[in-house]
Amino acid sequence: MPQRPPLHHAASRHLGHLTFAVLLALALSLAGCSTLPPPPITAELPLAQAVGMATDDAVRRMETERGLARFLTIRPTQVYVAPVLDAISRQQTATTVRVRELIAVHLKSQHRGLELVPFTAAAAAVSDVRLDTTLTAATLPDGRRATDRMTLALRFVSLKDGRTLARSDASIADGTLDGTPVAFFRESPFALMAADASATPAVPGAAVLSERERTVSIARLDEAGLAYSVGSYDRALMLYRSAATLPGADTMQALVGTYLASVRSGREDESRDAFSRIVALGLKTRAMGVKLLFSPGKTDYIADPAIRKPYPDWLREIARQAGEAPSCLQVIGHSSRTGALDFNLTLSAQRAAAVREQLEAANPMLARRIDTAGVAWRDNLVGTGSDDLKDAVDRRVEFKVVDCR
Repeated sequence: MPQRPPLHHAASRHLGHLTFAVLLALALSLAGCSTLPPPPITAELPLAQAVGMATDDAVRRMETERGLARFLTIRPTQVYVAPVLDAISRQQTATTVRVRELIAVHLKSQHRGLELVPFTAAAAAVSDVRLDTTLTAATLPDGRRATDRMTLALRFVSLKDGRTLARSDASIADGTLDGTPVAFFRESPFALMAADASATPAVPGAAVLSERERTVSIARLDEAGLAYSVGSYDRALMLYRSAATLPGADTMQALVGTYLASVRSGREDESRDAFSRIVALGLKTRAMGVKLLFSPGKTDYIADPAIRKPYPDWLREIARQAGEAPSCLQVIGHSSRTGALDFNLTLSAQRAAAVREQLEAANPMLARRIDTAGVAWRDNLVGTGSDDLKDAVDRRVEFKVVDCR
């Protein structure tokens, strides 16, 4: 007859099975308790409080979505917190940087089951989820956008299968919000639409990227921007060059970064080449918004020589390449949201006409191939009417490539 195992061994196995069953039941019970998401956050809150509550809410919803799996995971969930963006201008500002820092501190101190990875492409490549965050300014009764009221939106995305695991929103009312763009966006010669973590390929037939590939390209541009912001221009240049080679990277942002870092590090030949490639890409995509800043109420450029110094070189390069293209240009003037609409329509049209004259002077082949229009503030990206660096992107001249009639 086969021997029976000792009684204490059988009891031990029984106890182990019982323990696992109890833990499993407890996990299922806890998972069941969180099936109903918490109510939405409706009150307007100061910035730090709104960030904390929205982050907690998003984490709870993510845990609900993941269900039992979160109890059976051996290691913490690794999270890459993507750069926070202004939802309309797609810029990073002093406030978006502050929000990212607040999120990181809150996750580290309040959610031990989550592990934040460094803001690098290498760390993002092995993370589990990405947290995307945007800020949207409230619209005032007169159509301007508020400077002290915003909506915060968070979204956790699985890098394994691309699913949205959780969303959460919160309303902010805070007089300390600062919409000044960070150095990269402030100094960019173009109204640059920053890389959007949730965007899909816009080119027909382009390969569909995985969320992990998309995250790596976002993180590489993030690394480059952080290096640029602290004055490490040689490192920033290396990272922007690298970003331009990654699948799914925002090529325009990488080229603009290459241009800015080259200028800052004294590489004149490389900066000219980068600007030439920027213009070529803008003409290929049939639109580019150039930030030519004007004096308030005038068609003269802003008086600051450091800002206006490269304008002639920019316009000469645009004129050269546009003259070689078999198409025509539409030059559209934009203005900040200050003053009467009729005045701004006229002013923005006059600014576009002034730019057209400079383009035609630089390249006579463009004569009769350029139309102009002024749209005042109708296409503002910031829309606060502050008439300073915060809304500089609103005072741009946009070039659209059109078929010649």
